[in-house]
Parts: sequence; structure tokens; C-alpha cells
Amino acid sequence: MRRRALWAVAALPIGLAAAAAAKAPARPAGEDLASRLDRLEAKEAVARVLNDYARANDRVDEALLRSCFWPESRHHHGGFDGASSDFIGFAMKILRAVKYTAHHISNIAVDVKGDRAFSECYYFAHHRRDAKTGGGEEDAFFEGRYIDRLERRGGVWKIIQRRGLSDYSVVSPAATPIASWPAGQHSGRFPDDDYYAMRRAFEAG
Repeated sequence: MRRRALWAVAALPIGLAAAAAAKAPARPAGEDLASRLDRLEAKEAVARVLNDYARANDRVDEALLRSCFWPESRHHHGGFDGASSDFIGFAMKILRAVKYTAHHISNIAVDVKGDRAFSECYYFAHHRRDAKTGGGEEDAFFEGRYIDRLERRGGVWKIIQRRGLSDYSVVSPAATPIASWPAGQHSGRFPDDDYYAMRRAFEAG
């Protein structure tokens, strides 16, 4: 009995390793090192596009926002279903009207096939705005997912189709108005946010 117990303990790591190997995603058959590296770099580039989209919203940087999409890209989010270029115009009106936004991107999953990619990510957004009931300010929170098809052209990845899904929202009265926040201690917008000056200094060396 004791020998059986010892054998079971000794065999446990082997069994766990076999189970892990069985669940591990297989690499594409015949994929060489250069192809693997290209796929990894493509995934990083796609993630950069998704994060640039979030930063462009928060800094109200229209040029950066448009750079995330190919000219013929299509967009379906909420009640909007049309060209991504038109959605950006619609979004910029909202962003310029609110006082502050923060968009968080997470759970990024990317599949790459040559110059095409398919991605999914989750978003969580916070908008500070004038209260719609009149008087004071309110905080609106949203969460959902972005499902995207992307294409690489001339080495550049951009979105060619986006499906935005809205899964949760809540609005609550703001505890303190934006005007009472200490000056110079919070995020700004394009081109005044510190990001732009610090990035120019970084690129200049």
C-alpha cells in the first residue's frame, strides 16, 4: 500500500506535465524561426494599435485615432454601423464635449495569418461629464469588447473591421468637480498633455 502511494506521488509531476503538453497550443506545422518571429512581432504591433486607440480617445488626438484604421475600414458599435472614418467624427464630438476620459484595454488575444490578423480585447472606460439631469457633474463607466480584423500593408498594421460590444454601464454623481482638481497634476489633451513634450524630447535624444 505504501509503495503504491509513493509511486502515485512520484508519477504526479509526469502526469501534470503530460496534461499541460496536451493542452498547450500547437505551433503551425512547419513554421520556421523567421515565421515565428514575424508572428510575434505582428501580435505586438496589433496590441500597439489597440492601445493607441485608447490613448487617442483620452488625449482627444484625432490624427492618432484615424491612424488606427485603413481608409475603407468598417465600424459597428452601439447604434452606429458604417465607415470607421465617420465613427471617428462621431466619437470626437463626444470626446470634446466631456471633461475627462480614461480607456483601459485588457485581455488582448491575437491570431495572425500572414498579413491578416484577428483580435479580441476588453475595454473599460470612464467619462467625466456634465450631469445630464442638470447641475453638477457625473461619472459614466462603460465596459465591453472590441473584436477586430486587421491587415498589414507595407509593414503597417491597421484595423479593417471593428465590432464593438457594450456589456455594462453605470452613471454616478461626481464627488468633486473637475475645476477643484489641483492644477498641473492631472492628464491633459492633445497637444498640451505632457506625453507629447516628453516624447519629442525622447525622440530628439
